[in-house]
Amino acid sequence: MKNFKKLIASFVTLITFLAITPVAAHAEWRQSGNSWWYAEGSSYATGWTQIDAQWYYFDSNGYMKTGWLCDGGNWYYFYGDGTMAHDCYIGNYYLNSAGSWTTSVPSTSGSSSSNYSTYGTSSTNDQSQTVYVSNNGIYHSSPHAHGMKYYTAMSLTEAKEKGYKACKKC
Repeated sequence: MKNFKKLIASFVTLITFLAITPVAAHAEWRQSGNSWWYAEGSSYATGWTQIDAQWYYFDSNGYMKTGWLCDGGNWYYFYGDGTMAHDCYIGNYYLNSAGSWTTSVPSTSGSSSSNYSTYGTSSTNDQSQTVYVSNNGIYHSSPHAHGMKYYTAMSLTEAKEKGYKACKKC
């Protein structure tokens, strides 16, 4: 009888331990044709999901969104890899730090008269990479990468020295 009580106590302890020990959910990217989804155990992500510090949007069927999305009255843009664009231009549209399109573009000069600086060239003789900057404090690798019509060309070194930051996806 003593051994039976020990056996029952051990069994109850084991069951309790298994019940309170969390089971790790296995999450992974999966592909179907040209579409991607993010599996979370036996389910899949829907809506806004942050994965590895990047924001993604998945439709009601779990498929990753790319291109433009209107959600809650705001427009967002998702690159081909599904990550949300922010702090840069897509076409002529500026996306703020939250990723939504805005007409309120930050300016490094303090002037609100123009969203872009005027066309110009660098006065530096620095032979490093040329980048293109606008008044929003962001530099781009191509003057037309985000539909910028007006820009100032300067060396990457000069842009960094003046405090310009790289577009998040350049």
